[in-house]
Amino acid sequence: MLDNEEYSHGRRRSVDVGGLALALENQGLGHGWGGWEEGEQGETRYAELLSDMYNHTQTTVNHHVHNISPIVIPANTREHLINSLDSWHFEPQNLPEEEVLFCAQILFESLFRIEHMQEDIGVSLDDISVFLKHLRPLYCGHNSYHNFQHAVDVMQASQAFLCAAGVVPPVSILLDSDNRTWRPNKLGKEGRLAFDLNNTCLFALFIAAIGHDVGHPGLTNMFMKNAKAPLSDVYDNKSALEQMHCALLIQAMRHHGFGKLLDRPDSGFRKVLAGIVLATDMSVHYQFIRDFQSLVDGREYSLDRRRLLLCQAIIKCADISNPSRPPGVSHYWANALMSEWTYQASLEKRWSLPPSVTPSECPLDQVRGQIFFIGSYAKPLMDLVGQAVPEMEVFACQCTTNLAMWVARKDVLSSSSPEEDPPYPSVVIPCLRSPEDLLTSFPLTLPAFVLTADESLASGEWHSTYPPSDSSSSSDFGSDVHADHPVAFPCLSPPASPAPSVGSFSALAPRSSSSSLASNTSDATQAMRAAYSASVRKKKSFHHRYSWNVTINSGPSTGISTPPPLLSTIPKAALLLTESTASNGTTVASVTAMVSSPVDGENSGGLKVS
Repeated sequence: MLDNEEYSHGRRRSVDVGGLALALENQGLGHGWGGWEEGEQGETRYAELLSDMYNHTQTTVNHHVHNISPIVIPANTREHLINSLDSWHFEPQNLPEEEVLFCAQILFESLFRIEHMQEDIGVSLDDISVFLKHLRPLYCGHNSYHNFQHAVDVMQASQAFLCAAGVVPPVSILLDSDNRTWRPNKLGKEGRLAFDLNNTCLFALFIAAIGHDVGHPGLTNMFMKNAKAPLSDVYDNKSALEQMHCALLIQAMRHHGFGKLLDRPDSGFRKVLAGIVLATDMSVHYQFIRDFQSLVDGREYSLDRRRLLLCQAIIKCADISNPSRPPGVSHYWANALMSEWTYQASLEKRWSLPPSVTPSECPLDQVRGQIFFIGSYAKPLMDLVGQAVPEMEVFACQCTTNLAMWVARKDVLSSSSPEEDPPYPSVVIPCLRSPEDLLTSFPLTLPAFVLTADESLASGEWHSTYPPSDSSSSSDFGSDVHADHPVAFPCLSPPASPAPSVGSFSALAPRSSSSSLASNTSDATQAMRAAYSASVRKKKSFHHRYSWNVTINSGPSTGISTPPPLLSTIPKAALLLTESTASNGTTVASVTAMVSSPVDGENSGGLKVS
């Protein structure tokens, strides 16, 4: 079972595979599901929201995934990229888009030179290759910071940290023609924390790095909470984005041969993967610092706990590694993040939402922000991790050097001659997005009033503007997602009155305005409400799995079949909706409630995911 300390620093459990998990325990967050006060159909409506999360996750991940061919890297390009990846001056933002993808593939190839890696993982490099091609378009290309380039940047930083510690080979091992395997040299380094990491942990860290921001809308958790985005309610405002990243990442992995690894009972892979991704939420930063400080101070932890803490430390350092990069690289990413913050601030102003970020209005503000961030977050984190992994001290030193340069920059801008050339090379500042770009984001990250605005103008379908992949085939889940026919959404403007709460579910009703299901969904939703109200709410115990069916006659229909996930991936409580066409032409909507049994014979409220 998962315990809260090991999984997410005391946060409430709320998600596993597919974005459908639900914690039923009342922990002072209200009396209904999701922390809402219990009222008429309150729990039913939250179950509908879970169904939406499941369907949109399926729709997003299943978009053009068939017949993807493995990545083929030209020989001259390969050598150039290998040399770039072994440099701390790595700049994926300056590479052509296809070469950014090549970099991710090359990093996995170097990882697979580790002795017994492929045998321990049970996944081939071809599987990884098509997985990467599938994952890339799931990142939002409009984002200036939280995009696929950032994911590869974090992956390369993670590899650099691990290589410095001696637990993974340098990328240049791929230049050897003998295809030799590699094993770490532990001579004189016995007892080092880094050598606690096994192949499963290393692979989980690489997968988490490349997928830790998949589907990111370029907005913060606090923005979505203030805007009453449905995703925030799915996860009770607890690391909503990070939970979504986990759901999309794991669902994508299942398409490409990772299922056995995810469900292997003795590997703990899925538990480690989720713990790593969730650690990237900065709202749990100080809790992590306390936990890792305890580890450094000699507190006794289990081997699995030590491994997870170190993996979390590596990805956290990599995720905010930009202040430790060479000055020009660091300056670029600072501008990229500020561009996203400026975009978010413009939406908050446009929709009269509470401000949750403070974009820089002048260069001096940006410099002060960097000084604060490096001094309060990046440098203390790297200094702490350097105590456990001494080889990382060099990166902490670069962070200190950059901090001094930002301070010098501040002095220049504060002087009487601000036109003096700054001590940084010029960089290209990413362009700002238009507000309408938000509509290309994962649907449940959209504010509630956007989902309900002028429903007569909306088609009821979510049409991704992600670039198409190699395949032109459609999803086998009946999705109507197409990259080349974006829907005409209404003008983005706030409602005349305060935005309705997702808890009341007006944001997602009628169903045809926000779901990617067909037009019969509203009838199926009524069946779901009736079935749930008649059955689930009468059950005081969720220690067993129940299912029931409700048949609706809605005339001839093409029907949509949404198969349930594998039993091993079913979260603690989920309502699954499937539709099929009977022989007489009627549409049959089946609503199934699936609730997991207690783990290890206990009423623990946890999921057995390891």
